[in-house]
Amino acid sequence: MQVFKAFFKSARKHLPVTLMYFLIFCAIAVAAANNGSDPKNSSFKTASLEVGIIDEDNSAASETLCNYLETMHTLTPLPYDNAALLDGLFYRTIDYILILPDGFENKLLSGAKEDLYETVQIPGVYSSAFIDEQIQSFLKTIKICLTGGFSPDQAFSQATATLTEASNQVQMVEFDDEGDNDSSMTEIYYLYQFLAYVIVSMILTGLTPILTIFQEKNIAKRTSCSSISLLNRNLQIAFASVIYCLCIWALFIITFGVLCGTAIFSEKGLLCIANSFLLLPVGVSLSLVVACFSPSGNTINMINNVLTLGMSFLCGIFIPQQILGENVLAFSKYLPLYWYIKNNDMISGFGNDAFDLAAYQNNLGIQALYGIAIFAVALAISKYKSSRQKA
Repeated sequence: MQVFKAFFKSARKHLPVTLMYFLIFCAIAVAAANNGSDPKNSSFKTASLEVGIIDEDNSAASETLCNYLETMHTLTPLPYDNAALLDGLFYRTIDYILILPDGFENKLLSGAKEDLYETVQIPGVYSSAFIDEQIQSFLKTIKICLTGGFSPDQAFSQATATLTEASNQVQMVEFDDEGDNDSSMTEIYYLYQFLAYVIVSMILTGLTPILTIFQEKNIAKRTSCSSISLLNRNLQIAFASVIYCLCIWALFIITFGVLCGTAIFSEKGLLCIANSFLLLPVGVSLSLVVACFSPSGNTINMINNVLTLGMSFLCGIFIPQQILGENVLAFSKYLPLYWYIKNNDMISGFGNDAFDLAAYQNNLGIQALYGIAIFAVALAISKYKSSRQKA
């Protein structure tokens, strides 16, 4: 087992880089998981905004609308001064400006749907959309009451009462820890999402330099002169590579168990574990292909960054697949990590597809085929180089 021992002696030299990747991954993944899984951070909260009101109608309808909005926001009467309004929005003393023009009540009672009011908002502030929705709900409720035969005064009071009662009946629903949408499953999703990038990077940067050493001419010639056969040498390297990669994978699974507790061994957690195991043949096969060219340490790092970062952006690790364009997704289907993320999204329920066991197994098979195909490419390159050296 001399080759086996030499493998791990060389592996110890690259241990600091491997540990650096592991620690960086833990820091980033845990932060992302906690940010996405904390139910307190994701709870819905209504926001009270500073709303400026320009009421040029001074009617019962405009007064009722203002009174309704005042129950949720801070209203400030304003003069119609463009410079003052823009200054208020610029310096954030006002979040939203509502202009009720002369004839607002008449248009409302006549059934008009457009040009009832005007608004001035800060671009890109999505909280203003809630006020838009509140105003539209109020006006629609009044129109429904008028259609039902209420008088204008009755419609105004009934709309206020109805919407106020509806808002008071809103309740927050929390899922318990055994539900499908629990925070632990969200945390597991983020951990396995980033695992695809890190585990492939660790295998490439850790395994490739070791394989490259055994392919150096002097070492290869010295080994061939020894009593160890070529088959025995390759079997020892293959066995050591398998143990090396399994140790990296097991280290992450143990870490996830510490971070997520027993949830990691739930039904969905076990599916994620099986999905992540298929990253190993992909990472090992890529390392074999890169090692065939005997690159230097800096070249290995460059190739690693191009391959792993490229697949991470294209396959949905850093950017969700739902956001990626159709052309990008069409191209990323030719990359192995696409199918890993497809399974991870499907298991966690964060993708567009519901979980389907047949589709999950199909994606696992595609990942395995990618590992076999890349391994075949590595063997072909190795055989070609051996024939060139003999010639």
